[in-house]
Amino acid sequence: MPDRENEIIALVTYIHNRIGFRDPPFSLLDFCGAFPNYELTPAELPRGLNGEVLLKGSLRIIRYRQGSRPATNRFTIGHEIGHGFLHEDKEFRCRVSTAFSIFKPPAGDAREWEADFFSSELLMPMPVVNRLAGPLDAPDAERRETARLSEIFGVTSVTMRSRLTDLARMREWECEGL
Repeated sequence: MPDRENEIIALVTYIHNRIGFRDPPFSLLDFCGAFPNYELTPAELPRGLNGEVLLKGSLRIIRYRQGSRPATNRFTIGHEIGHGFLHEDKEFRCRVSTAFSIFKPPAGDAREWEADFFSSELLMPMPVVNRLAGPLDAPDAERRETARLSEIFGVTSVTMRSRLTDLARMREWECEGL
């Protein structure tokens, strides 16, 4: 799967460059301005579904749960955008993971893991998280950074905690390599 991960990172980097993303939070409005074939719509979805991407010609209609917290919807929308770019010829109805990790192998459908990975990189690119995150090895540091960075990136604390856990592991490996 490393080739697919690199492909996703390259695609997200293309999107970031196209909209001029440098600092969080990632703007979904800027995304829709740069990619007018995507439409975001709140919807009453059946219980258990967080979002879906529907196809109408070249239009990708992303429906997300009306009434959910904005931070939850941001990850869901990023996930569905991922399906739109990565799995272009399919419609999806999704239960989005709230605790995605780079290091957890995909459980079930690999396309769902890819969409979660895409959303994580789109909203919380690891280099930006690394740049903004302070030390994570002190007691309570990860909890403090989780609260601070979830506000900055506009994601839930559960989502940010997963991202910081991945970052701490990467930093650990980096130190071992010295």
